[in-house]
Amino acid sequence: MFTIAVAHLQVLKYAISPMQLRPTHAVIDLAALKHNYHEVQKRLPKNCGILTMVKADAYGHGAVPVAKVFEKEGATCLGVATVEEGVELRDAGLKKPILVMGGLLGSGEEAAQVMLKHHLIPVVHSAGVIDLLEEISRRYGTLKIHLKIDTGMTRLGVTLQALPNLLARLKVSEHLKLEGVMTHLAFRQNEDYTKQQLQKFKEAGETILKVMGEVPIGHIANSAAVIEGSPIESFQTSQYWVRPGIMLYGIPPYPEYAKKVSLKPVMSLMSKIVLIKQVPKGTKVSYNCTYTTKRKSKIGVIPIGYADGYPWALSNKAHVLISGRRVPVLGRVTMDMIMVDLTDLPDVPVGDEVVLMGKQGDEKITADQLAAWAKTIPYEIVCGVSKRMPRVYKQ
Repeated sequence: MFTIAVAHLQVLKYAISPMQLRPTHAVIDLAALKHNYHEVQKRLPKNCGILTMVKADAYGHGAVPVAKVFEKEGATCLGVATVEEGVELRDAGLKKPILVMGGLLGSGEEAAQVMLKHHLIPVVHSAGVIDLLEEISRRYGTLKIHLKIDTGMTRLGVTLQALPNLLARLKVSEHLKLEGVMTHLAFRQNEDYTKQQLQKFKEAGETILKVMGEVPIGHIANSAAVIEGSPIESFQTSQYWVRPGIMLYGIPPYPEYAKKVSLKPVMSLMSKIVLIKQVPKGTKVSYNCTYTTKRKSKIGVIPIGYADGYPWALSNKAHVLISGRRVPVLGRVTMDMIMVDLTDLPDVPVGDEVVLMGKQGDEKITADQLAAWAKTIPYEIVCGVSKRMPRVYKQ
């Protein structure tokens, strides 16, 4: 076990791989993950299912360990974006239903065969894949599908105009079972646009009911809808699901939602000071000399960079936490390193802990803060943490 002292106020214990030689790593707090899952649970109507989104390597947190937590906590289904992501979970022993949100993504018969072999459920977005899935299912067995309606995202999904043609093909299919119907909210904060989407979804539902009869499952609610408590129910189905994503990882879908729900950040980014140097006033720092010291300075080097997912856009903008205090990043973020100003921390030694995202003492840096500095969204911050960054799972 490796113990990290946090500003002499908090001690965390978690297992570190003996092959992890560089001190930079992400800590994934599985207790916080469970807490956030239960925050979703307590907001739902009775018997509402939870499809936990673990696409994009569980938003950068590690799909397999995270999915195992959700499976143990009782999630109804796991959501991925690609067939490959679904196969990874199956190969790791996950048993829950897995919904592939992207469907076949143009890969045709090969993707369909892999999907059936690994018992994955495709989302269907167009009439064109119905015949292919029917043919594959005729050889391999009945395939459950979910149908996505494009109500205003203008991304994947069948339009209302194209829906009758798709249903006509699906109606005569002998081996495809329409298990669920779904859509995706484009702008939950905008009540008028959300109402327009719901109306289109209702119209689609009425058409589906006339042709196919009642569908077992309907799902529409993302993290924002879960926090608001609506829309969760859609048209007439036997069961409703919700599809929380970013809130499971302790990040509100919009900053103003932070006060509406008690979420705990799951990911922290940690490192150590590996080199300290004293430089005179007027010293240039990092590529393109974008920072010049304004006084005799103490510069610390931290082994994290944009190759790890620490955005280049944080150059000369971000802060890190050392000894419970905010310390500015100086100059450009490089591929493997950043430099920070330690001048006001004269007693800090090489090897001292650095928190790039997370809490240290009474200070904290959140994904939202990093995103604001980088002029992006917190989704991109956590999803962008690269594969070379070790994930350490804290129980």
